[in-house]
Amino acid sequence: MKKVYNAYCKAEEFLFSFLFAVMVALVFSSAIARGIGKPLAWSLDVAQLLLCWTSLVGADVAFRHDKFIGLDLFTRKMPVKVQKVLEIVVLVLMQVAFCIFIYYGVMLSIKSWKRSFQTLPISYSFITIALPVMSALMTLTNILKIIDKVKNFKKNVALAMEKGKA
Repeated sequence: MKKVYNAYCKAEEFLFSFLFAVMVALVFSSAIARGIGKPLAWSLDVAQLLLCWTSLVGADVAFRHDKFIGLDLFTRKMPVKVQKVLEIVVLVLMQVAFCIFIYYGVMLSIKSWKRSFQTLPISYSFITIALPVMSALMTLTNILKIIDKVKNFKKNVALAMEKGKA
């Protein structure tokens, strides 16, 4: 199962790195085309679609690698056990938020199905569905983090105390 998850993680990182590069190239090409008097009207809608997907689903990659911005100003003064318990509590609260995002994101996508882009013949739901997809992907990552933190609670506390974080 771990091999499948690792392969999924690598595929996700590759796909969204590629889509980000495509978005940058598209915006650059659009600027050049506009500069020579041949604007690509559709390019901004495609760039908006790619930006939404790469930023939202790319958040899962950042979350998986613990690259989210954290605020430990208050918690770093607390005992290590309290810090570790608070980490788990925050992850559980995040899971609640992800479930809310999935539910209301799907509802928004259904409601926006008839809305279309200005220059593309596709539904705007292709943008709005990115939020529940991101939330579902982050749910998987979050559940794995919660399991790991609960399973290795004593070991994580001991390691943090060794590093002098007590």
